[in-house]
Amino acid sequence: MTINQLCASRPLTCSKSQHAKRFSVLRTSIKALCLLSLANFSFASAPQTNPVNSQINSDAVEKTTAIASNTASWYQVRHSNTVTFKTAYGDVVIALHPALAPKHVARFKSLIDAGFYNEQAFYRVVDGFVAQAGSNDTHDASKFPPNLLKPINAEFTQPLNSNVNLVESKDMFAPNTGFLDGFPVGIDKNRKEMWGLHCPGVVAFARNGEKDTASTEFYIVIGQAPRHLDRNMSVVGRVVQGMDILQKLPRGNLDRGGVLDEITQESKIKQAFVHANNATPYFLQTPLHEEYKKRANTGRNLDNPFFHDNTYGPRPIDVCYYQTKTSKKAW
Repeated sequence: MTINQLCASRPLTCSKSQHAKRFSVLRTSIKALCLLSLANFSFASAPQTNPVNSQINSDAVEKTTAIASNTASWYQVRHSNTVTFKTAYGDVVIALHPALAPKHVARFKSLIDAGFYNEQAFYRVVDGFVAQAGSNDTHDASKFPPNLLKPINAEFTQPLNSNVNLVESKDMFAPNTGFLDGFPVGIDKNRKEMWGLHCPGVVAFARNGEKDTASTEFYIVIGQAPRHLDRNMSVVGRVVQGMDILQKLPRGNLDRGGVLDEITQESKIKQAFVHANNATPYFLQTPLHEEYKKRANTGRNLDNPFFHDNTYGPRPIDVCYYQTKTSKKAW
């Protein structure tokens, strides 16, 4: 069942026999999950942020706006790639990037437009790991076109995009890491590949154990970066507003893989929608921004009066910790 479908897509209320069957499935899922889960300061000069000049295939990938380039300080997210999930605690706003997983991004937006996530829930929330939402079989399938619910072929990696800026060449989990228009990515220049990183705030599709089984469920990383999932899940975007909202969600039962014992209004998605063209735009900082350069440089060299021991510097930086910022305006 789910590696990160991520534990139960069976109804949370069921008959006694269904409950026993579901518990058995959950126990298998939890075992798989356990196997899987075994600062910003601001001072002086620039980190390495090298544009990667290898163009992505243009087929089925939405073209970026004029502000997006590998020399810009900010990336303006298209309204059509900005979505909001309204919860009892407030709004969670997500920026999507089609170049990361074009089919999954298209599916996500289609599900939102069809109202699929309205009144669904963040039914699995594991503190320090993920908040998972959606459904594979707790919905009325007759209300949605079959093509909207069928599995999608995995999009774990993509051709390297020319807008990628390399930041770190000594990452633990990838040959290089950096950002695609402000979205954290792993980079393999030899293979000419990139992939979304599981940094805090990143959004990806959940799936079963088989690779081509994602369909409707998604999860958001709400804790320490689970980088062991990189190149094994289809990443679609990152949260640009509302991480504090996600931290307020009710937590699930760890004995059941984080699945909630009971779904209440506090866990539900009241409404999900794609932003209209007249909505306030969101911006993602790129590593070319002077503030980011200073922040990353401090991380590498600890050149701040607070630090007194730099015996092992300069050091690599973790782009999941030194992420680019989000804003409603370019500054």
